[in-house]
Amino acid sequence: MPTPVTVRSPRRGSAILEFTFTGIPFIFIWISIMQMAIGMWQYHTLQYAVKVTGAYIAVHGSDCSANGNTCSIEIENAAQVMQAYLIGLPPSSVSVTFNALGSDHATVESTVSCTLNNCLTNTTAWPPSGYNTPGTDIQVQAEYQFNSAIALFVPSVGAMKFGSAWLPGFTQQTILF
Repeated sequence: MPTPVTVRSPRRGSAILEFTFTGIPFIFIWISIMQMAIGMWQYHTLQYAVKVTGAYIAVHGSDCSANGNTCSIEIENAAQVMQAYLIGLPPSSVSVTFNALGSDHATVESTVSCTLNNCLTNTTAWPPSGYNTPGTDIQVQAEYQFNSAIALFVPSVGAMKFGSAWLPGFTQQTILF
């Protein structure tokens, strides 16, 4: 009885080669898409939190506390509003600047800058007296440093560094009452 002859397929190992050429680049593309989506989500979250904080300050001007109302606020109150809307962003990584503008609606007259963690304990009245009348403008600015994990896959000399970008948030509101 003759022994069967096994013939090797000339395509043996081609699946590994095809995965190498297509699978690995697709993994990097997928990670890049996910990192971009996370960055866009963080940018939107920051901008929305800044806008809501500006709107909160705009309705707490000097006329707000008229007729026995006690609705004047401090930096810590505005920071608590911002923190409530900064879902997923660490408060220690967000830098916030509160600006009170002059009557020309362009000149910065009073500024308070702090990280969100420090703002949560700041008892400075905001908007400050003299700049809290209806029709006066205030600005709220925030910055967050987005660190991308994509840089982990890029070979470099020395220590591995994360790629980063500063995500800004800005609003200018007019004090309503």
